[in-house]
Amino acid sequence: MAKKIAVFKSNSGDNRARTTLVRTYQSPLTGPNVENPLRSSKYLTSAGFALLLGLMVALMATATSRLNAINKNLKAIVSLHNQKMGLVWEMRHVGRERYILLHRLLTTRDPFVRDELIQQFDEQASRFVTAREGLHAGELTPRERELLARSLKLARQSQAVQNRIVELVTEERLDLAHSLLLREAVPIQKRLYDQLNEVVAHQQQQTRQAEQEAEDAYRSALGFILVIGASFLIVGGVVATYVIRRSARIEADLHGEKELAQVTLHSIGDAVITTDAQGRITFMNPVAEHLTGWYGPKALAAPLQSVLQITAEASGEPLFATFDPLGLGASPGEWHESARLTSQDGRVYSIELAASPIRDPGSRTIGAVLVLHDVSRARELSQQLSWAASHDTLTGLINRTEFERKLGQLLQDARSRKREHALCYLDLDQFKVVNDTCGHMAGDALLRQLAALLEERIRSSDTLARLGGDEFGLLLEGCTLEKAGQVAETLRDVVSGFRFSWDNKPFDVGVSIGVAPIKAASESVNSLLSTVDAACYVAKELGRNRVHIYQPDDQELSRRAGEMQWSQRLSQAIREDRLQLHAQRIVPLQEGDRAPAHAELLVRLIDESGRQVPPMSFIPAAERYGLMPTLDRWVIRSVLERLARLGALPENTLYAINLSGQSLGDPKMLGFILDQLDATGLAPERICFEITETAAVANLRAASRFINTLRGIGCRFALDDFGSGMASFGYLRQLKVDYLKIDGRFVKNMRHDATDRAMVHAINDIGHVMGLRTVAEWVEDEETLALLRGMGIDYAQGYAIHRPEPLAPAAGRLPGAPPSIPAARADGTRRLAP
Repeated sequence: MAKKIAVFKSNSGDNRARTTLVRTYQSPLTGPNVENPLRSSKYLTSAGFALLLGLMVALMATATSRLNAINKNLKAIVSLHNQKMGLVWEMRHVGRERYILLHRLLTTRDPFVRDELIQQFDEQASRFVTAREGLHAGELTPRERELLARSLKLARQSQAVQNRIVELVTEERLDLAHSLLLREAVPIQKRLYDQLNEVVAHQQQQTRQAEQEAEDAYRSALGFILVIGASFLIVGGVVATYVIRRSARIEADLHGEKELAQVTLHSIGDAVITTDAQGRITFMNPVAEHLTGWYGPKALAAPLQSVLQITAEASGEPLFATFDPLGLGASPGEWHESARLTSQDGRVYSIELAASPIRDPGSRTIGAVLVLHDVSRARELSQQLSWAASHDTLTGLINRTEFERKLGQLLQDARSRKREHALCYLDLDQFKVVNDTCGHMAGDALLRQLAALLEERIRSSDTLARLGGDEFGLLLEGCTLEKAGQVAETLRDVVSGFRFSWDNKPFDVGVSIGVAPIKAASESVNSLLSTVDAACYVAKELGRNRVHIYQPDDQELSRRAGEMQWSQRLSQAIREDRLQLHAQRIVPLQEGDRAPAHAELLVRLIDESGRQVPPMSFIPAAERYGLMPTLDRWVIRSVLERLARLGALPENTLYAINLSGQSLGDPKMLGFILDQLDATGLAPERICFEITETAAVANLRAASRFINTLRGIGCRFALDDFGSGMASFGYLRQLKVDYLKIDGRFVKNMRHDATDRAMVHAINDIGHVMGLRTVAEWVEDEETLALLRGMGIDYAQGYAIHRPEPLAPAAGRLPGAPPSIPAARADGTRRLAP
């Protein structure tokens, strides 16, 4: 089934910025900078035309209403006036008819005709009354009522005269009737006509007034229509002007947006492709042309899937065979990290891809925009960094971190599948000789050659790593301990048979190898490394260039493990301040010698249960694991602060502090001592530093600088365990010390061993010749003390004189023997910690 792009996932740190870029690439019709103006213009234009339509409707409704009112009013007035005019004309007609009937009565001699005329005369009178009453029943103005009242009065007078004329005619008194008609009836009738004419004239005036009012109303309505029409034209003009200007501005904005988009799309470093709703390409920027290998015009209208050949980086499967913008979500797609793009010319790029729909103002999808970010260089650098993070750059082997991870996997495999594997720890012998003799470049070359040599002799399933310095680790998968021992011997033989040459100087190297099994019962990665490291250390202690295989009852490994535990316990004791200072007196032996009193300050460890631990339990571990400088710093700081707090010290008392060989080689130790002396304010003349002969000879240059600097400010120095070295007398001239402390192993048996006695005598003589005071250690009985006094030894120290005691926090004097026996130092052990 063809896959459609929906979303693309990624953890890239620039995803949000590129998602914003996708939004920027959307159609100008839907972009964030254009959508709001278009929408507001749409609303404003609609509102303007709605207003115009409303004004037109209002205009038509108002005009129609006004015209209807005018027409209705005019009809009512015309109807009323016509009615009145008809009634008035009816009254006039009746009056005229009655007058005519009277005249015929006077000229007719036929009685029957005369009776008919009289009947008609009476009917006309009824018609007059009906018209008059109809007129009175209507709406009359005060003027009309006044005129009608006059007419009524004249009508009554005329009625009386006419009735009299009818009676005279009936009595055949025609001459008198004719005379009365001419003398009274005609004038009254004439006045009645005049009144009625006046009413008609008034009615005509009312009609003209109504016409004028109708005309005024029409003009008012016409004016209102003209005003509304003018308003309509003004509003229409404003709306049209706004629409024209707004459209022009939007057109300019769209042009600017288009120009900006075109410049941006041609300038950015990402490939941008747009499609229509059918997935056909409508635009490609130059970067897209470069990545796809397609020329823009040729790609236009082509299906996207024919131009973009995108596959998953891990599986190689196509990410999509067809592309449907309608399948995209509403928001821009997320990034897909593991994608590869194959261009038309066959080049392959690592890319990050994002897709987003393009929508019209109606939110219908009309296309899509795709952004492709070329991450080939970044992916290459990432792979290089990933390789560098797990490999040693010098040898190309995996490093310690990766080795421990693989060791953890083998340990898990041993637990889950009950398989046995083996772990080897390789430490080169004589590597320091090559490094010190020929320099680091030679040492690096040696490591590279040995790494390649060892890799050739192991299986493809095995793992060789450089753990640091000249140390290597080897994981033997599916290998028993016995077989691992054979492999280790083979590797040892290979290294022993290798001859390294640098600048025509040949070197022989060897390797000490520790071997340990990886079983389901193994505790952890750290415990395995600790075990195999201890096995390698035992191999070195047993003579180097050998293989030592771990055994559960291995005494050497048990001792080594004990030292490792003591190193941890000592570090914790230092952090928790569970160390304690002791003091042992050193006494002058010759009578009358006014030499200053001595006291050697020693250290003891208080364990977790509060018991005191002798120094020989933790000093070897401190020396093995490089903790002596830390321990020496604690002693120096504590001693100087304690003595400074005591204030008034016994006169001329000298306090001896032991320094290890590691401290002599520590470039920061001298500055630390000077800072502590300056901070506490203690007189340097009160301090004597003891260093062993072997440590001084091993670090002769550093020891000489160290001694000269501190002696220059008043400190004293004693050379401890003198005589234990092979070249003691040869180096003695180069060390500016004040005291020689004869090795206690000579002193301890000098009563029974003439050689030891002669050695003590010789050291004392040479020391005196060089102007040095001598101190005999390990004095454990009075006979030895007497022999030493007889030889002229200056000082003695040992259990026969004083056993070490805690240095009280506020003691005003040294602990121990009475004042007549000044002081000494002896533990029955080799030189203790400071």
